[in-house]
Amino acid sequence: MNENLIILIATAVIAVANIVLIYFNYKQARFIHKPVITTKVISRREEIDDKPSVLEWTKEPLYLVVSNISNNPASDIQISQDFLLGGELIAKVTEKLDYLNPGEATKVLLGMGEVIKKHPELFEEIERGNVLKKIPKKTLELLLNVTVSFNSPKYVLKDSYAIEWGSLENYPNFEDHPVCPCWNRRNDLYIYKTGAV
Repeated sequence: MNENLIILIATAVIAVANIVLIYFNYKQARFIHKPVITTKVISRREEIDDKPSVLEWTKEPLYLVVSNISNNPASDIQISQDFLLGGELIAKVTEKLDYLNPGEATKVLLGMGEVIKKHPELFEEIERGNVLKKIPKKTLELLLNVTVSFNSPKYVLKDSYAIEWGSLENYPNFEDHPVCPCWNRRNDLYIYKTGAV
């Protein structure tokens, strides 16, 4: 075999090996600088750092917390809340945030009002004394799909929550309303938020 051909093949093999190593180093470096974003649902009375249980039960509004738990900033954040009833999208709420620095979080009110606004036929206005409430005619079994995209939608986080928005039929005590137990659930399995990464 020609000596020049052997040198040419060896050089090509070394070049390909170097390209592969550079690619893997790039992927590792990119992963090291990736922000880590988490979501959770809490009630108004809870602090943003509180760990939710698998079930949130409240007479108060529910909030979606989006946290940056990494040492890297997240930018161009888009938070989407999709409310589904019987598999059909009935309301969508989108929020934008320029950035979240490391250790920062934001608290966004769940878009339950958007469900009332878009589907008033599902609710009834009930007045007791001087209090007027909009309560579902029948308990609504909602699925909330949360999508958070960040860093010029390079990264996407998806999470799902089941919400049972109670009616007077299921929760007859007027003072309890709004009754909205919420579970973190995926594929009919409960997901526990540990706070660990």
